[in-house]
Amino acid sequence: MATSLKSPSDVVNDALRRIGYKLRVASLEDGSEASGLALDIYGQTRDTMLRDGDWMFAQREVVGTQLKAAPPGGYFDASWDPVTYPPQPWGFSFGYPEDCLKVRAVRPQPGFLIDMAPTPTLFNVVNDNGYTPARRVIVANTPTPVIIYAARVTDPQSWSVDFTESLCAALARRLAPSLANLQVEQVEAQDEGISRQMAVRETG
Repeated sequence: MATSLKSPSDVVNDALRRIGYKLRVASLEDGSEASGLALDIYGQTRDTMLRDGDWMFAQREVVGTQLKAAPPGGYFDASWDPVTYPPQPWGFSFGYPEDCLKVRAVRPQPGFLIDMAPTPTLFNVVNDNGYTPARRVIVANTPTPVIIYAARVTDPQSWSVDFTESLCAALARRLAPSLANLQVEQVEAQDEGISRQMAVRETG
């Protein structure tokens, strides 16, 4: 079932089917009770799963956009100005990608020779108070790094089948108490039955 889901309403309707809810939503904003409850949890549930899971379809690698750099001689040779320089003790700061949910690694760009096992570099994600309002940035000591991160992917047609299946199950568990008077354990038991049926179809 999860392979044919093309829109957020399809995903929610799959979750509703799992808990035995008879009605369906036309969209997440159609004004129904189910759509209202789903709208409250849909984006947060999706983003939490993308951030916490290891989903290759959501992995992105980009060259960091440098915002600030420490003075050439280091902070000992100049008074630190938070507007001009990165948060101490970091040498460089970089823009936080708009679709980034979690930075997984920062590594130097490859050189002329292919490095089959690039070494990650230390980094951190901080709020730079040199901006008004404060701005979230990535800080590191590498001037032109590659940033690897988990991205917010909103189009269900871009998701892997296992992610879609997991998201539908998670939404069902959260919607069940309000819409079907079911407890989480009951929904999980139903999910196990669905998984077994899928496995039988795939091997049959």
